[in-house]
Parts: sequence; structure tokens; C-alpha cells
Amino acid sequence: MQLRFWDTDGNWQRTAWRWLIAVAMAAACPGLVAQSPDQHPNDLTGKAISEIRFRGVEGKTNDPLTEYVALKPGDTFETDKVSASIKALFASGKFSNIRAEVDETPDGRVVLTFTLEEKYFIGEIDLDGRDKGPPTLRQLLNATKLELGRPHSEVEVKRAIEQMTRVMEDNGYYKSSITCVRTPHASSRQMGILFHLKPGAQARVGKVEVTGDSGFTAAEVESIAKIKPGSRVLAANTTRALERLRKKYQKRSRLEAQVSLARKVFHPENNTVDYAFTVDRGPKVSIELEGAKLHEWQIKRYVPVFEENAADDDLLNEGTRNLRDYFQSQGYFDVKVRYDRNRDGGNSRLSIVYNVDLGERHKLQTVQVEGNKYFPTDAIKERLSLVPASYLNVYGKFSQTLMARDVQAITSLYKTNGFLDVNVKADVDDNYLGTPGLLRVVFHIDEGQQSRVHKLTLIGNLAMPTDQLSSQISLSDAQPYSDYAASSDRDQVVSYYYNRGFPNMDMQVTAIPFNGDKYSVDVTYDIREGSRVFVDRVYVSGLHYTRPGVVQRRLRIHDGDSLSQVDMLDTQRQLYDLGLFSEVNVAVQDPEGTAAQKNVLFQLAEAKRWTFNYGLGFEFSTGSAPVTSGSTPTPQGPTGWSPRVSFEVTRLNFGGRDHTIVMKARYGRLEQRGLISYEAPRLFAKENWRLTLSTFYDNSADVRTFTAQRLEGSIQAEEVVSKTLTMLYRFSYRRVNVDPTTLAIDPNLIPLYSRPARIGMPSITFVYDRRDDPIDAHKGMYTTADFGVAGSFFGSESNFGRVLLQNSSYYQFGAKKYVFARSTRIGAESPFQNSQIVPLPERFYAGGGNSLRGFSINQAGPRDQLTGFPVGGNALFVNNLELRLPPPTLPYVQDNLSFVVFHDMGNVFDTVSHLTKGIFRLHQQSIEACSQPGTQVPCNYNYLEQAIGLGVRYRTPVGPVRFDLGYALNPVRYPILDTNKNESTQRVNVFFSIGQTF
Repeated sequence: MQLRFWDTDGNWQRTAWRWLIAVAMAAACPGLVAQSPDQHPNDLTGKAISEIRFRGVEGKTNDPLTEYVALKPGDTFETDKVSASIKALFASGKFSNIRAEVDETPDGRVVLTFTLEEKYFIGEIDLDGRDKGPPTLRQLLNATKLELGRPHSEVEVKRAIEQMTRVMEDNGYYKSSITCVRTPHASSRQMGILFHLKPGAQARVGKVEVTGDSGFTAAEVESIAKIKPGSRVLAANTTRALERLRKKYQKRSRLEAQVSLARKVFHPENNTVDYAFTVDRGPKVSIELEGAKLHEWQIKRYVPVFEENAADDDLLNEGTRNLRDYFQSQGYFDVKVRYDRNRDGGNSRLSIVYNVDLGERHKLQTVQVEGNKYFPTDAIKERLSLVPASYLNVYGKFSQTLMARDVQAITSLYKTNGFLDVNVKADVDDNYLGTPGLLRVVFHIDEGQQSRVHKLTLIGNLAMPTDQLSSQISLSDAQPYSDYAASSDRDQVVSYYYNRGFPNMDMQVTAIPFNGDKYSVDVTYDIREGSRVFVDRVYVSGLHYTRPGVVQRRLRIHDGDSLSQVDMLDTQRQLYDLGLFSEVNVAVQDPEGTAAQKNVLFQLAEAKRWTFNYGLGFEFSTGSAPVTSGSTPTPQGPTGWSPRVSFEVTRLNFGGRDHTIVMKARYGRLEQRGLISYEAPRLFAKENWRLTLSTFYDNSADVRTFTAQRLEGSIQAEEVVSKTLTMLYRFSYRRVNVDPTTLAIDPNLIPLYSRPARIGMPSITFVYDRRDDPIDAHKGMYTTADFGVAGSFFGSESNFGRVLLQNSSYYQFGAKKYVFARSTRIGAESPFQNSQIVPLPERFYAGGGNSLRGFSINQAGPRDQLTGFPVGGNALFVNNLELRLPPPTLPYVQDNLSFVVFHDMGNVFDTVSHLTKGIFRLHQQSIEACSQPGTQVPCNYNYLEQAIGLGVRYRTPVGPVRFDLGYALNPVRYPILDTNKNESTQRVNVFFSIGQTF
């Protein structure tokens, strides 16, 4: 005998009623159904189940189906438990149809069989056949609204095709056709969906009609909108056409102009689209101020009707607020602004007048805090929006709105620390020190009594021990209590559970006064864990060129792991960090199902393997102008600028790995460079190792004494030892050729310095970085140490050792508004064996915007006695001090502009011994002798040149743009025997570049 309890559409209730009705009819009409004892379902009730079978399950899964069945072999057969089992199987989300059948065995026992039809879920989604140009692949796939991991549906696929067809039509492809090929994967129960697109011919613009009061002829509208008959139909062109028309009316002060596309009509016979625009130019709008004066461009900036091309009340009210804020920034703290609209009878003109009552001008002299005991005054003031007047912000920053906001900020600070009854009031003294208009704001704080936790109790945590959860909880016995802290604890605990596979976890917080004392509360965290979910399988799709092993090594979630949101997001981030993928989508298969085992899907879109970048820039500084034909070379060179043109080609995914080949070229008046590099991260399959092979050609003229051509190849291994420590192991092999025609030194020395030098040098570099921000540090320390040896045993023609040390530190003070930055560099190199000198291009040079701002570029150190040109040295000392001031709030630039006061001290020395002798010397010893024209006395350059200066920094997304003005306090004097005169280095030097000095 066989009984069926479930039909194919999954409606168990309807099937049960049908079954009951059939049984009732059979009982009432015994002639309709042949009666036999073994056909009545009640005959099986109570009989023992010998076996439970599952039929139709093809997918591989770690999720045991028996856990969903309320019956087990040996149990007695009960129809209610069969129904409950079917409900649980459906709730798992794995099946679309379920049928239960029972068979009676000869020995009177029951075999229960569940026939299952598994669901398919959306796996990889892709599209082919698209031509270049709009719409993009991402626009089409986004239009499908198909979500990775969701159940596959024929209806949704048809809807996806319709939506993509509309996108194609918007871009002129009215004759396109889209078909779909679905590939089921039984093992994973995923449905791969591939759309085939045949775009057909792109339609062209037919007629363009304009209705309404446009004020233009049809030909003028076509010219303005740039939509002309015969042009391609594109959605972007239509959008831009409407924008151009609106901007045209905006320029004519018609801010209420209405422009819309009324209809598009497609003509299949000639594949054209007719456009019909509806235009109402509206009144001419004028905006004026009464009671105050502003330039027209300022009005356009603060009243947003010009940006939005509308003059509704919301935008005019926003303009009121912007104008009020502006005048308050100018010291008119009591300013009142309102507007009136005046429209003429024919609706041809609309006049908007802002009436400004400036009131008296004030100056916020001081902001004080009283009554605070728990928090120090500095901790409170750093949260305030009110800013007292300063040398850059003459009137300070004050308004009633800002003051109310500060009151709320202080109140929130106290309440989050348990002071639930805190009361904060702000008093304004408008006659401070007896001076009318001089303001003093005093915040009076009545802290009240602090609430504390009497006892904290956790209940309901069965899967997670209390000691594990304690690290996620900030509250504890005797700690200050606040709703904010309890809410924060709840978020932390919920996140902790979510990341360990408990997606339905919840936690309720209750706080009850202990013995009626509202300042002492018993807190209970009631945890409701729910069921735990594990990863069944992890599937990755979308790989065409990338080797699977590259992706597998970046996965942070694996088969059998807890379903962790953090691990999935971390995997997504790791895959993005490879730089190989333009898109990484992650989803849980059937997220709404109750299955204890779920698949995790990653669909990847590989990025373009070839990218091309180019750029144009310049630098401006003293001593940067190169020598040109017909000009007389001078040791320091005039102030000038150097253009830079760069070009870069990058090849990603080389060999199917996350390896990259980069080819760069840069051309400027000071330097021409070509570089080819090969980068292989994760050397030795280690995350903290990176291998770089590079070769480059460099023709540099930044040292005015000579022009050097360098051809170099190097191999470098980088090891990230810890978050703060990095080691670089490098071997470089280079040949440097000094052009003898450019050597501006004693001719007797040219044969010595112009010889090509082949240098083979292994080196090791330590980098210790504890800065908070490498681009614009405010605190921390940065230390580097570089050691290298060039010797004949490495194939070098010159033997010398080299050491370069740098240490920088950053300190915040004054409520963390000021930054004191310090950097010290010390370098030393020395020849050994049969080498007597270090090759000229290998010497140390200093001077410029990144080292000593008292010198022009590379002008520090010893000089040739005959020509006065710098020749570098074997030792280096540079010390930079900067006081970085807090950015003031200024009109237009807001808080993006800041100032720096600096002091630079240092020099380049010809030998290490001269460095030790001159490091404490602040004046040039032989300055009198070097000041005599034609002197034959060797000049002594072994002292520390000093400079002070002022810098300006403007914050941008790529780092601060800086302008530095340096003034040398003790410039170098040197003779030039060629011309029988003497000179000194420039006192004033200017530099313009990007990024902080150090």
C-alpha cells in the first residue's frame, strides 16, 4: 500500500484537506471506493517504522536530511509528525517539491520515503555579444535585478530579459534580441545564467520637435541640446541634452525653466527615433540682497537655486541658512535673514529679495567651561564647535545654532559616561571686559550623580562561554552605566555571534534599579542564540585567466567553517587587494532558508589586464632651471620650473598569477627616466614577502655640476616582519656614466670624475614605521636604516661602503591641534681597498624642498674651487624641525589651509671626519678668506648651515600641496677662480611640491 501526503506544488494544507475530504466521501459513499483494511491510512498509525528513505537528492551536501525529520527508524508512524517533517524540509529552502510515501512491509512495518525535488539557485550571471560603447556590461547586468544565491525562477529570468531590452532601447538598439542559456550544476544546485545579446543596428535620431514656450527656434534647440537628425541614439545623450537646455536657461536667469522629454517614437522602417521635447522657459529670476553687500559670485555660491536650477522654498530656505552662516563667520552673530518673492502678473519676472539685518558685529573672545569635575576642560573643549577669535579667524566662530549643538555634545558626553541627570547651560556675555560686542561664552555643567552597575548578568549563552563574551562587553560590576554603553555591548555581542555562524541571534538588555536606587542598577543581558549555520561548500566562479590557486590562498572562509560575515567580507577585501578583479560579489546561497549547512558563492569579474596611464605636472623651486645652449652656467642656477610628462603601462595577471609588469617613462627638464619592473607578491607562498625585479635608465641633471646617465638592474625581496617593521633585501647592479662635457669642475679633475663606474652593491634596509598617517603624520615615529657595500667581489669597479640613517618623530600638543615634527638624517660612505674616491654620482647631495630649504636644489656641501659648482661629499647631516599649526576656518577654503613654521639645519661634508668636527659648528670658518676674489685658500665648508621659513599646506585627497619659503641665516661663501669673484648661496629659496617634507 502507498499513501501520498504532499503534492507537487508544495501546498501541504490544501493537500491535507483534499485527503480528508476524500476519506470522508469514501466513508459516506462506500460504493465509490472499494474498501479494504490495508488501504485505510489509520491502519498504519502506530506501526513501527523500519526505514526512512530519501529519493531525488543529487547534490553533494554535508547537511544531513534526517535532522529535519521528526521520525526515526523504530518510532511509531504518525501522520502529524510526517507533516511536521515536510514543513521542516521546505523551511530549509533546499527543495521546491516534496512528496511523502509510505509502504507496508510483509512483516507489518512501515517504510517512509520522501521524494524530493531540489531547488536551483542563481550562480554565475554573465552576458556576451555586447558591442563596445554604452550600455556597459555592468549596466545591463544590474538591470536584470538577479541576485547571486537567490532561488532561480523562470519568471524572474523573463523579467530580466525585458529590463535589459529596455536598457538597450534607451541606447538606440530597438532591434536587439536577448536569449538565455541556463546551465544547471546538479552537484552545487546552482544555475549558471548566460545571456546572449544580438544588439542589431543602432538607431539614429529622426525628427526633433519642441513644444511649449521655449523662446528658441527648433534649430536653436537642436544646436543647444546637440541632438541632431542622424546622430546616434544614446541614453547619455538624452540626459546631457536636457542638462544643456537647463544650463542655457540658467545662464539667462530662468531658474524655473521646465525641460522634459515628452516622448520618443521609434520608426522600424528606417530605424530612427523621433524626439519630442516640452519646454517652458518660465520667468526671469533675479536674486538681490538688501541690508548687506555680496558679489554676484558669492550669491550664486550661497543660494543653491543656481546649482539645482529651481527656485522652490526648500532651496531658498537653504540659501537663508547659508547666508546666515556666512555673515556669522564675519562676526555678525545676531544676523537675521529672510526672503520675499515678488512675481509680476504675466509671470515673466520673479524677483527674490533677501533682507539681511546684520545687527552689531561681535567678536568671540573666549569660551569657558565651569562645573566640570569628571572630565578635564581640554577634553570638553575639543568637542566644541565654537571657536574663539585668533590671528587668522578675526571674529571667531559663533552662532546660537552652534552653541546649542555644543550644549548637546557636552550633554551626550556625560550621559554616555553614566551621568543621566546632567544639566548643561550656556551663558553669553555680550559686554565682556566692559567692551560692547566682545563675547564670552560660559558652559555651566551640573554633573549630577553618576549611575553605576551593581551587577551584570549574562543568560542564555549556551554555545559561547561567558569568559569568551566578556572580552566583547565594556560594562561590568561597579562600572558607569549608560544606555549608550549597553547598546554598544549589544552590538558587539550580536556581531560576535554573527561572525560565528548565528545569523538569527538577538540580545535583550534590561536595567533594574537595585533596592530602588536609580543610580545603582542590575543589568541583564538576555542572549537568544538561535541555530548555528555552517558553510557547506565554497564556490568561486568567473575565473578565465587567473589560476584557481591564487584565489584559494586568499579565501578566509572554507568548507565546514562557521558562516561568518567577517570572514566573507575579509575574503572579499583580500580578493580586491590582489588587484586582479574589478568586481567581487559574495553571497550566501538561499540566505532565508533554515538549513544548517549553506553554500557561499563568490562571483569574480577579472579586471582589464592592460592599463595605460599618462600625466602632466611640474615643480617650481630655486635652482631648478637647467643650462640651455647659449647661456652661461652658474653654480646655483636661476629660479625656474620643470615640467614633467609621464606615461605608464601596466600588465596585470601575468601568467595567471597576481604578478604585475610595469613600464614607466618620465620626461622633464631635470630628469628623463624609463623603468621596467616585475612584482611578485607572496614570495615563497608567504603573505609577508614580495619580490621585485626592476631595470631602469636615468638621465639626471638635478645636480648642476654634471649630467649622469644611469643604467641599473636590481632584485629586491621585501619582508613585512610586523605591522611596524619591514625589511628590504636588495642587490643592485648599475653603470653610471658622467658626461664629461657637462662637468663644471677643474679640467684637471675631469678625467678622474668622468670615468664610467660600474657598481655592484648588495644592501639591506630596515623600516620601522609607527606613524598614524604616512601621508600626513600627526603622531608616531618613522625610522629607516640602509646599509650597502660596493666591492669588486660583487662585480663593482669601485669599492666603498654606505650607511644612511633617518629618524622622524611627530608629537601632538595643545588639545592635539598642534604638531611638532622632527627629522634627522645622517649618512656616511667611505672607499676602501684600492679605491680612493667615491664616484661623483654616488656621493651625497642635499638642498631643496625635501632636505635643506636654505639651499637651492643639491647646492649644499663642498664646491669645486675653480668653478664654484657643488661636488657632493661622503657624509651628510640634515635636521628638520617643523611646527605644523592647526588649520583655521577661513572663507572659501574652510579648514583645508594650514601653515608651517620650520627650521632646517645641516650640510654635506667631504669626509666623515669633517662631519664629526663640523657638526657642532654654526659658522663657516674660512668665510673671510672665501670672501676675497681670486683667493687660493681652500674654503672650509664643514659647518651647519641654518634656515628658517614659513610653509603653506593645502589639503587635497592625494595629500597636502605645499609651498615653502626658506631664508638662510648663515649662507655659504665660496670663490670662483674662473671669473675671479666670489659668491654666496641664495638666502631666499622657494619650493612648490606635493606631500609633506617628511
